Amino acid sequence: MIEDWPPLPECIQTARCLLRPFSTADADDVFAYRRDAEVLRNMQVALPFRREDADVFVATQVLSDWHERCVWAMEQDGRVVGGVSLRIARGKRRAEVGYELARWLWGGGLMTEAVSAVIDEAFRRLPIIKITATATAANVRSIRLLKKLGMQREALLRQHWVHGGRVLDEVRYGLLRDEWQPHAAARFEQ
Repeated sequence: MIEDWPPLPECIQTARCLLRPFSTADADDVFAYRRDAEVLRNMQVALPFRREDADVFVATQVLSDWHERCVWAMEQDGRVVGGVSLRIARGKRRAEVGYELARWLWGGGLMTEAVSAVIDEAFRRLPIIKITATATAANVRSIRLLKKLGMQREALLRQHWVHGGRVLDEVRYGLLRDEWQPHAAARFEQ
């Protein structure tokens, strides 16, 4: 029964980071990486990002209802360097994954590791049939990540939103449950 879905773990340990619930003490770390305009370039976040915005962001994450949206702070070496979220649509038996990472860690595979761990937990524990993700069409790093995870491009939404004076196309990707296991096995063999 959908109402009886088990909760996802609050903490997920990967080889290089700990995914754990946000706390109000994380606002300084969040501000440290989110004040970089490049981190927010392809996200629907007001610019410039101020210190009080970090407080509001973290408070929102702390108050998140884990039945509908699980949100993990990504901690590495004792500080928060990003986050991963999973919005759960129980009635539709699917979820949408979102993520962000400090620019100084881009390109090292850390986000692939973290998002992969969340997807694995979601497919193992929840009766969902699909996980989706969105990115701007210009965000080649995010699109590369989604492809590494085995996601397939499902839609292009032309001129879908405006951010920082730019009109952006959005792409949507999806991963079906039965596509995950074969992809997960191949990922670990590389």
